[in-house]
Amino acid sequence: MRNHLAYSALNYFGESNLDRVHQHRKNPVWLDEQLSKPRTVLLPFRGLRPLLTQDRQLQPLSVRELPVQEMDLTPILLGERNGQAYFAVDLLEEHDIPLGTGSFQDLREVTLQLARPDSSLLAYAKAMIHWNRQHHFCSVCGAPTLSKEAGHVRQCTNPACHTSHFPRTDTAVITMVTHQGRGLLARQASWPAGMYASVAGFLEPGETLESAVAREVQEEVGLPVHHVEYHSSQPWPFPASIMVGFMAEAASDAIKLDPAEIEDAHWFTRPELQRLVDRGEIKLPPALSISYRLITDWLKG
Repeated sequence: MRNHLAYSALNYFGESNLDRVHQHRKNPVWLDEQLSKPRTVLLPFRGLRPLLTQDRQLQPLSVRELPVQEMDLTPILLGERNGQAYFAVDLLEEHDIPLGTGSFQDLREVTLQLARPDSSLLAYAKAMIHWNRQHHFCSVCGAPTLSKEAGHVRQCTNPACHTSHFPRTDTAVITMVTHQGRGLLARQASWPAGMYASVAGFLEPGETLESAVAREVQEEVGLPVHHVEYHSSQPWPFPASIMVGFMAEAASDAIKLDPAEIEDAHWFTRPELQRLVDRGEIKLPPALSISYRLITDWLKG
């Protein structure tokens, strides 16, 4: 039996040695203690970009360098690693902090240079900051919300409503479609020239993950599938999704494109695809994506 926990950890953003210490989110005494310790790690973001060194590595700050309580900032508890508490901090342009030689950089662009556990940590932090930013007002009554439980709940301030809002993740399925030993790759018109990837789409209400795979493959390339097998999953913080990867066997090879979604799609044998990739005639998705993992796992057989 495949160890899916370890298998998904091989995907970028999937590896983490962070204990999320959920039991401390409601404990103001513990939180205040951590925010007074010199060893506590603060991960500053500005415009959803993390603070990194010149060589694209984590550049955390201490509470002495970034006195969040004095600055009236609301740090988001991420968890503990090696006995140190980690918090994400969302900074506005007017917040002046010591950057040293670091700068705020785009996570998608730097992921391949980061240590894997650090990329997972920043993906988690970015997703939490994004969710808090998007929920300053109650979706039920429109009243302002307040951050609670160390950034993991937004509480409506309207006494007649008082709804608690919790972080949400958008679920998407992504699938390597095969048929009699060949693999299908498709491309959208907006992608870089020559790039092909796996078929993907968002889960809809009332669907199982497997049903979403079958629907998306049918909608985008007109292929019925009769066997769907889970591969692995990947947090995808652009801005806040979970990619659930599958392998699926199509019942036929008769492609019928949805031109609104797909510009082109082709069947490839393994040697053919590898040859085209080696020649630069076909470009695979970035190595940080689960689509790349699905394709390369299939190429390896």
